[in-house]
Amino acid sequence: MYRYSVSQYNAQLLNLGIVRVGTLHDFRKSEHARGIGDPQEGKKRVKKDIEHIEVDGPNDPNAGMLEMFGAIRLGPGAGVTLRNVRLVKSFDHPNCFIFCTSKRRSAKTMAEFDGADSCVEIFDIERFYSLLTYALNLITPVTFRGLFDVVYQDREEDWNGKDWGHHPARIKERHFLPQYELRAIWEPKYGQVIEPTLVGHFRLGQFCRLVQV
Repeated sequence: MYRYSVSQYNAQLLNLGIVRVGTLHDFRKSEHARGIGDPQEGKKRVKKDIEHIEVDGPNDPNAGMLEMFGAIRLGPGAGVTLRNVRLVKSFDHPNCFIFCTSKRRSAKTMAEFDGADSCVEIFDIERFYSLLTYALNLITPVTFRGLFDVVYQDREEDWNGKDWGHHPARIKERHFLPQYELRAIWEPKYGQVIEPTLVGHFRLGQFCRLVQV
């Protein structure tokens, strides 16, 4: 996987083992460069349009759907009829640490990030993230949730009939697709307030190398 950045910052990673780990909510800020800032980070809506249904008691298959959306909870013997209704569930994920890389190595991908003029390949992914998680925990207690492919889709989606779909922290709008982003996510263990932070360990650079694009 690949990290596109300003030469100065990639040099800090390679030579000193220092890297900036951002946060989900910080990415919402408008002052970020093109390709990084997204005011809707961590947000999404799931909707279900209903033309006409009759729900006969709490054991009706549609009763669970109504309860999931927080519309109504039916008790024994109760029923309800719905016509021309839209159910909506909104999500705004709590803040978490994010470190972004890309699956693609190309000049076209690097051009998606304003100011990026160098590319570092992280070739030992498992050890890199194990050490980065260790170093981040020295600053504040976190749980590493994993490394995920970003899903490029609209932030309003139709209910899939079983669950809430893709995690909101993994979604970006479709126009970001050329970034082919991989996203590492750490959640605060105790709900503490977090901010973007410089994380350092002298061995981090051992798992990376500068590459040409």
